[in-house]
Amino acid sequence: MPTHGFYNGWNPAHKPIRTGGTADMQFGISDPSGGVYQGFGVAAHTFFADDLLGTPATLYLFQGAPLMSLTESLALGYEWNLGLSCGWKDNATVTVSPLNVYINVAALFTWRLDRYWDMTFGPEYTHFSNGDTKFPNGGANTINFRVGVRRRFQPAETITPERIFAADSERKGITGRLSYDLTLLGGWRADRTIDKDGLHIFNKAFPTASLSFNPLYSFNGYFAAGPSLDLVYDHSADLLVSEGSILEYPSFLQQTSAGLSARAELRMPIFAVNIGIGYSLPLTDHTRYSDLKALYGIFSLKAFMTRRLFFNISYRLSSVLYSHNLLFGVGWRFGKNYS
Repeated sequence: MPTHGFYNGWNPAHKPIRTGGTADMQFGISDPSGGVYQGFGVAAHTFFADDLLGTPATLYLFQGAPLMSLTESLALGYEWNLGLSCGWKDNATVTVSPLNVYINVAALFTWRLDRYWDMTFGPEYTHFSNGDTKFPNGGANTINFRVGVRRRFQPAETITPERIFAADSERKGITGRLSYDLTLLGGWRADRTIDKDGLHIFNKAFPTASLSFNPLYSFNGYFAAGPSLDLVYDHSADLLVSEGSILEYPSFLQQTSAGLSARAELRMPIFAVNIGIGYSLPLTDHTRYSDLKALYGIFSLKAFMTRRLFFNISYRLSSVLYSHNLLFGVGWRFGKNYS
C-alpha cells in the first residue's frame, strides 16, 4: 500500500516498490480444543529493495483465536501481532529510525490436517511506523496473503471455537457487567509546523502524557464496549514559531486537550485489544494547534500482570488516519473483571 511517493519511484533508484515478503517463526501455547492461542514470534521482511529500505527483522507478541467453525476441520479466526522491527535503512525520506513499531492483523483460516498438524492461510495487513518519534515518518503499509503450517506438541481435539458473541446467562443486570479502567500513559514525539517560511521539523523529544477513564460494559466474557474520557498533554502543541525557531512554549492548559471516545474491547486470556475513535477539544480557547481539536483514533494493547493491574501500549492517531505518537503506561481495572 504505497502511502508515499517514495514507493512509486520517487527515490534515488527511481524504482517503484510494489512487492515484498515475510518469513515468520512462532512459538505459542493454546488449549487442547483449539481455542485461544498466544506467544511470541520472530520475522524477517524484504521489499526486494534492500538498498532503499534495508531488510528489517521483527520480534513480536501474538494472539489469535477461531471465531467460527465452517466444517469439522476448517475454522475462521483472527490473529494480531505487535512488536518492534530493526534493520531499516536510513533513507531520510520514509525511514529514519533504526527501530519501528510493527502492527499486524490477520483473518486466518485454520485447516486441521490431523491431531498434530494445521495449515493456516488468509489475508493480513501490516503497518511499520516509528510513531512520530522522529521525522520523516512515512513508514510502510502492506497487504499480504499468509500461508503457514502449525505443529502441535500435544494432540488437539476437533476445532470447537467458543461462541464468541453468545448470550451470557450467568451475569444478569447492568452493574454485574460493568468494569472501569483507569490508565496513565506517557511518551514522546517529534513535531512539525508550517508557517510563512515553509515546513519546519523539530526532531527533539517533546514529552506527551495521557490519562483515560473507560467504563466498559461486558456483553460476554470476550467482548466489551463503552465510552472513554481522555485527557492528553502534548508539549509540542501550540508552539509559537518564527523562521524555524521556537519562540515560546504555551502554558500547560494550552497544550492539554480533553476528548470523548467510543471504545470496543476484545478480551482474551492475559491480553485485551482496545480500539476507539473520538473527538478532542483544547481546554482553553487560545490555541493554534489543530491536533488539539480534531478526530483521533486509538489502538491499545493491555497485558494483565494481575487480574487488576495491566501494562498498556497505545498508538494514537490524529485525524484518525495519521500517526500521532506512541504511549506506554499502566492501568488498573475497577469493578467486575472478566478479561
